[in-house]
Amino acid sequence: MEISQALPLAPLLFLFTCLFLHMFSATPRNNTNGLRIPSPPALPIVGHLHLLKRPLHRSLPALAARYGASTGLLHLRFGNRQVLLVSSPAIANECFTVHDVALADRPGRASRRLIGDDCPAIGSANYGPLWRQLRRLATVHALCANRVGATATTRNAEARAMAAKLWRAGPGEVAVKSIAYEFVANAIMVMVSGKRMSEEQVIRFKAMTDDLLAVALAANRQDFLPVLRLFDFWRTARKHFGQSLIDDYREKHHHHNPVEGTPRTVIGDLLREQDQSPESLSDVVTRTVCLSLLQAGSDTSTGTIEWAMALLFNNPGVLKQARAEIDSVVGKSRMIQESDLATLPYLNCVIMETLRLYPINPNLVPHEVSQDCKIAGYAVTRGTMVLIDVYSMQRDPHMWIDPEKFMPERFLGPKGNVNSNWMIPFGMGRRKCPGEGLALKIVGMALGTMIQCFEWERIGDKEVDMSEGSRVAMPMAVPLVAMCRPRIEMESVLKTL
Repeated sequence: MEISQALPLAPLLFLFTCLFLHMFSATPRNNTNGLRIPSPPALPIVGHLHLLKRPLHRSLPALAARYGASTGLLHLRFGNRQVLLVSSPAIANECFTVHDVALADRPGRASRRLIGDDCPAIGSANYGPLWRQLRRLATVHALCANRVGATATTRNAEARAMAAKLWRAGPGEVAVKSIAYEFVANAIMVMVSGKRMSEEQVIRFKAMTDDLLAVALAANRQDFLPVLRLFDFWRTARKHFGQSLIDDYREKHHHHNPVEGTPRTVIGDLLREQDQSPESLSDVVTRTVCLSLLQAGSDTSTGTIEWAMALLFNNPGVLKQARAEIDSVVGKSRMIQESDLATLPYLNCVIMETLRLYPINPNLVPHEVSQDCKIAGYAVTRGTMVLIDVYSMQRDPHMWIDPEKFMPERFLGPKGNVNSNWMIPFGMGRRKCPGEGLALKIVGMALGTMIQCFEWERIGDKEVDMSEGSRVAMPMAVPLVAMCRPRIEMESVLKTL
């Protein structure tokens, strides 16, 4: 009887011991100078997770301002994960120059397995041979300047398709994100596989991508409470979708050689390389590269387009100036083409200012410290997750005049060139997003087409709600819907689409 009564105490004693050891091991150690990185009070097990609110990119700066404003660093604990938040441009620059290699890994999160199928996606792979292979394949076959230039006709065609759809729909309300997503997804899909998706296929693809990206949030519970990693829901759908692209291409192109006159595709290039060296390039790697391009590019570029249009609706003077520039350079007898973007500095400034105010990833993709190092004089241990507070730094009043104001002209150089100043919406160092060039072309073509060919108005007298959502690519909390009608000056062009 006494033994049976004592038995339930054993698990409790074990749990108490584990909690004590966990709290002891999780306590940040003193640095050699006797100082600790500032940190809020933590709770057992969850650490500082209870302090995080949505959206995360607002919650983290609030904590940094309260506890770590003087240092530009803040130590946090997300469950069992040590986290370092960097909110100083100087320290961020140090991270990606002096410590670039030490910070080149990605956290070993549950989301890596969910998003990465049997092979991690390019953005989530750890620094090493596999990551170098994935990045090389994506760069050579899709993202380098030569390949981006060679696929410009694809984006021109998709811009015409988007304009034709809006023209046929006639005057009325338009969900900007939906029309933008279809344009972006098909622009990348044609480049990757050589075929377009129907509207229904785009909707299904977006639903799958939305589910996958949901697990990539930095504060996802599976990442920090390991017991929840038992639940994997999305890998199978992603795997089947990626493999179907490869199988369809193989069925239509038995020898993987493009018919003369047909555009090259990423899948075709990868399968030909796979034939030459099957031991180093498998279907798993091929579909990982293709899906990384599709999923990473579609959601982020769409979000930037939606934010830019919302800013333009709330700033009609800027919209008028951007349209006047397009009319002056391109004219009204033809549609804008990608080759025109280089001669439209104000439109490019609109894009830069949008990325400043609403960066694609407000805390960048998380980095992980692979070896002990000192950042800004503070010791940082191996395994620490590093978040860069891009959102706050790009709104820092010490760096920007009227930082909360939408002012594209702040990027306009004295000779009409675009001066980017200190901006890192695509990251820094060796893990910087390799798709920056392609993304800017896609966003530029979407905005240029919408501005040139159509008149846009807000619905009602109120300004567009600029509240921010809490997903990875920081979407608008309230999806943008606006009144759209063809410009009278462009009707003769639109009728030919």
